[in-house]
Amino acid sequence: MKILDLLAEINYGAVWGKLSPFLFRLLLALLLFFLGRKLISFLLRLFDRICNKRLEHGVSGFLHAVFNVILQVVLLIAAADIIGLPTTSFVAVLGSLGLAVGLSLQGSLSNFAGGILLLVTKPFVVGDYIVVDSFEGTVTDIGICYTKLRTSDNRAVVMPNGTLSNSNLVNVNQEPTRRVDMVVPISYNDSIRGMRELLVDVAMQNEKVLKEQPVDVYVKEFGADSIQLGFRVWVESGMYWDTLCELQEAVREAMQAKGYTMPYRQLDVNLVAAERKK
Repeated sequence: MKILDLLAEINYGAVWGKLSPFLFRLLLALLLFFLGRKLISFLLRLFDRICNKRLEHGVSGFLHAVFNVILQVVLLIAAADIIGLPTTSFVAVLGSLGLAVGLSLQGSLSNFAGGILLLVTKPFVVGDYIVVDSFEGTVTDIGICYTKLRTSDNRAVVMPNGTLSNSNLVNVNQEPTRRVDMVVPISYNDSIRGMRELLVDVAMQNEKVLKEQPVDVYVKEFGADSIQLGFRVWVESGMYWDTLCELQEAVREAMQAKGYTMPYRQLDVNLVAAERKK
């Protein structure tokens, strides 16, 4: 009976008057949340359509995730604000948390920023042979924070993107052709003109040398023991090392066949016997 008496004493009109504004705000927040999710999905599809045409898959995927998180957080804050929940303190805590995380992950954030820069500017792609400081190798993977190289002797090198993006970098494979430079020493007794004809003939006989490009043979230096001839040919970038090795062997054999001398440093020592003093 007491419970019934208490229920009878409740002023339902006053209760409804207090609950109705809250319920209205709650329904409005739910409607905003539902429509906001639909709008976020549409914006993300539009974002992916634009980014996939201009950016690498790794960059577009990461930006998609970041954009999605930002929009979802904004939507939740807007819905909470409509209901009447305090959002100012939540935003302040979120900002402080972001600052603390940023300060504790300075190195990782530097690598992350470097990875984004590398993927956007594309100084190299997977499969390129690059030289960075004392490291060189073929790029096997470009991640958000680290880039992996495979050296010519099959070692794996993992380089942080922060360091990589701020270093002097040589991309060997970016251009389709590459010049092979050699120095061929000859004796002062040999003919420069004859040696020039020999080197041009060696270049023309090599199948990997690009015949439409010029073959340069010139006097580079008059050394102490020999005349240094510069020898330049052009090849496809992927054929550089094979052509260099083949040309060095072919030049040596052609010089021996033609009787040319490839001098090397020699030291003549004359011993003079001094007469003993009596």
